[in-house]
Amino acid sequence: MLIPEPPQVESLIAETDDAGIGMSYVLREEEQLAQVWSEADRADHEHSVRDIIDRLGGVRQLVEVVRIRSDSIWERFITLTLERLLSSQLRDFLDEVDVGILALSQQMVEADCEIDRLRARLQNRQRWLEEKIATLEPMAHRTSTQTHLNMMLARVEGLEAYLLGRKDVTPEAYDYHYKRHTTLPGDLLYIRVRLSTTRIALLAANRSQQLHELDAELGGLLAEIDRVKSALTSLATRMECISEISRYWLAYLDIAGGEKMAGHQAPDSA
Repeated sequence: MLIPEPPQVESLIAETDDAGIGMSYVLREEEQLAQVWSEADRADHEHSVRDIIDRLGGVRQLVEVVRIRSDSIWERFITLTLERLLSSQLRDFLDEVDVGILALSQQMVEADCEIDRLRARLQNRQRWLEEKIATLEPMAHRTSTQTHLNMMLARVEGLEAYLLGRKDVTPEAYDYHYKRHTTLPGDLLYIRVRLSTTRIALLAANRSQQLHELDAELGGLLAEIDRVKSALTSLATRMECISEISRYWLAYLDIAGGEKMAGHQAPDSA
């Protein structure tokens, strides 16, 4: 991750007219800003989000198929169980239901794994954005635009007073140039550096806002994935309920069959 410049550099610019220090600082800031969110980063993020959205659509379709098949199994189970019991076909019917649940379970596992993969990918993408935002935030707030404008205005006023011999400016601004023996190139460089650092701060703030919006978009997709996960969990719970009831019915059949057999054997032993 890119490491922000220490705040001492900012105070150094405020206290010196050295061209090498001022412009090298500006160049480092511009390079860092370009590295934080490049065109390649933007294209990679857009491609990744599109892929996640496409795969999420596929998961929705798969969960819908699971829901339809689950509804069918549930309807058959609650409407035909008693009928099959009375016609002595319950065991075969429960075996058919069990086969259907087994096939459906495989689809549910497939959907669940894909949901977990998408969630993990989204969370990794969010952490990636958060790292970039963490780098941009200090750049955006390191300098106060209002402070820089006031400093540049004071420098221009002092320079104007110095060049024209005017005294209708603040004594501090007038004396500053005489005591420091500044020159026109030095003042212009100072203003250029200040304008550049202020522009970088504004760009960093705008870029940080853009990344916050992208992060919010990912948060919306994550919430949608959780809704799909919840729907799938409900369907899995329904199938588990059917399987549990089926086990009770099979246990009942085993007990009833054992009692019948015992009843047939009792006269023979007598």
